[in-house]
Amino acid sequence: MRAKSPFVEAKAPLAACLACVVALVGLTFLAYEVGPSERLDAHLLAKLAAHHHTPLGTLAERLAHLADPLPLLVLLIGACGLALWRGRPRQALAAAAVVAGANLTTELLKVALAHPRYQPVLNPEEVGYAAFPSGHATAAASIAIAYLFVVPARWRPATALLGAAFAAAVGCSVVVLDWHFPSDVAGGLLVAAGWGFAVLAGLRALGPRRRADSTGRRRDYDERAAIAVK
Repeated sequence: MRAKSPFVEAKAPLAACLACVVALVGLTFLAYEVGPSERLDAHLLAKLAAHHHTPLGTLAERLAHLADPLPLLVLLIGACGLALWRGRPRQALAAAAVVAGANLTTELLKVALAHPRYQPVLNPEEVGYAAFPSGHATAAASIAIAYLFVVPARWRPATALLGAAFAAAVGCSVVVLDWHFPSDVAGGLLVAAGWGFAVLAGLRALGPRRRADSTGRRRDYDERAAIAVK
């Protein structure tokens, strides 16, 4: 059976990346231009932020700071180190590309989309103008995706669950702390997911690496475990 070409393999993640872009554009429109969705966003924020000065708010403070720049850098170094230790330099670059690309994109969007979103149910000072998308949500989701590129295939389901829980915890925390609307968090997740799919498409387009085996012949090694025939 003929193997699919690398560019065919890249089509699905590329389509998923484009879907994230379209979803982000739609979410931006809902968050800034559609009254009912703006009010829903504000009401959800008000409900969660009511726990700001409770023990839940204290926990949220600790969780949110796990996605600060320094912890993010430490986690990224760990991801790249794991990939290099496994002899996967492409995957180390992929992890770095996802985190750097997603977080830079979010910072640029924050500046481009800075705009007041005051709602009567909220205090005027609750959320800053440059809040969409959430930087902390982007950071948490991007590092979770980065680890999916570097861990062995058998660890990916558990890594995906842990990463999703981490991103969800950070996302809920920044809303509880009045830092962001729920739509800001969703926007950050979409930015990170879009970059994850884009980098995956790039890896697939490059095709599997080729190494020399013990006989000196070149063989393909992809992300799946090699099957040895004895």
